[in-house]
Amino acid sequence: MPSGGDQSPPPSPPPPAAAGSEEEEEEDDDDGEAEDSAQPTRTPTPQTQQRFDELCCRLNMDEAARTEAWDSYRSMSESYTLEGNDLHWLACALYVACRKSVPTVSKGTAEGNYVSLTRLLRCSEQSLIEFFNKMKKWEEMANLPQDFRERTERLERNFTVSAVIFKKYEPIFQDIFKYPQEEQPRQQRGRKQRRQPCTVSEIFHFCWVLFIYAKGNFPMISDDLVNSYHLLLCALDLVYGNALQCSNRKELVNPNFKGLSEDGHAKDFKPSSDPPCVIEKLCSLHDGLVLEAKGIKEHFWKPYIRRLYEKKLLKGKEENLTGFLEPGNFGENL
Repeated sequence: MPSGGDQSPPPSPPPPAAAGSEEEEEEDDDDGEAEDSAQPTRTPTPQTQQRFDELCCRLNMDEAARTEAWDSYRSMSESYTLEGNDLHWLACALYVACRKSVPTVSKGTAEGNYVSLTRLLRCSEQSLIEFFNKMKKWEEMANLPQDFRERTERLERNFTVSAVIFKKYEPIFQDIFKYPQEEQPRQQRGRKQRRQPCTVSEIFHFCWVLFIYAKGNFPMISDDLVNSYHLLLCALDLVYGNALQCSNRKELVNPNFKGLSEDGHAKDFKPSSDPPCVIEKLCSLHDGLVLEAKGIKEHFWKPYIRRLYEKKLLKGKEENLTGFLEPGNFGENL
């Protein structure tokens, strides 16, 4: 799978870290306030230094970013009262150190050591809501440049859109496919198991990851809720068409899905070599806009998927964008 920005692949079936949760949204955001220190300054404790070192080791942080982040945190803690979990503030310092632009030989700029935000949040044990609340305070205290703040705001919008879209994804997926928790659990795929037919849970995971990578590839779509929603319908449309061609399609597709053709229930059903388009049906069932969805499919989604085939990042039949769920290909695509 290609890189799709800061949003890492989610586990299946629980929501990915990028999608957040209702509990996170209800959390009190005033935990960990930063106050101007008219009070005595506070030097980081040895315990804080140890937690920082452990965090850097888990993130495989390079020495330059590590040193810059620690110096920044130490300076900030001497000037301000950083209330709450010190690990959360250290994560802000590391994030800034990794995302700062540095001059290049060609007089351009490049970002420093890249670390996934999802991984940073997991290692520092904080939610998206907590992180972005603290980052806004950190940006003010550190007087970070406007372009850095704008990038952080854009990233926050992207994650917020993903959270909203994921809540829509689950019920739409269950309308098209069978409920993942109804299937028998399967051991993790080993080399000898890769040719087994895919399961509903695996398709649930695969479809979401494919959408997230595609979404991250289009800046004009990634933080727009309506366009992102239509991109999700495109992903579901493509995956559904491929699922119909699977030998175990009866174990995958919901027989009550209103987009399933009448002959789809027949025992001798033979799928067409070209997968059906159910974009219109998905729009009518789930409040999509047909013209916008078709436009996204033709001008963004299909060209992006073709590029994945051309680069051998998706294996299957490039001519009609099928075959990626077949047992011989899916183990490589997953």
